[in-house]
Amino acid sequence: MPRITFEEFRRIVAEELDVDESRVVPEASFLEDLMADSIQLVEMMLHLEEMGILIPIEAAWQVRTVGDAYRLYTEAMESKPRPTP
Repeated sequence: MPRITFEEFRRIVAEELDVDESRVVPEASFLEDLMADSIQLVEMMLHLEEMGILIPIEAAWQVRTVGDAYRLYTEAMESKPRPTP
């Protein structure tokens, strides 16, 4: 799966958390700014995983903001081995 842009990631997060997309900015805190509770965050992470958007579980505790989540996703994509043709 090709890497998604921040705009695509933002749209998915807004939909998952049922918040206005304009609130989903890199510095937005999932807890304080987007008012997501732990159950919503787990459900969002699971749904992202189903879509092929992986955030390594061992790094999930580092996720405080939307920017953190997208950064971890992009880092995981960059370290993922590329299939050989």
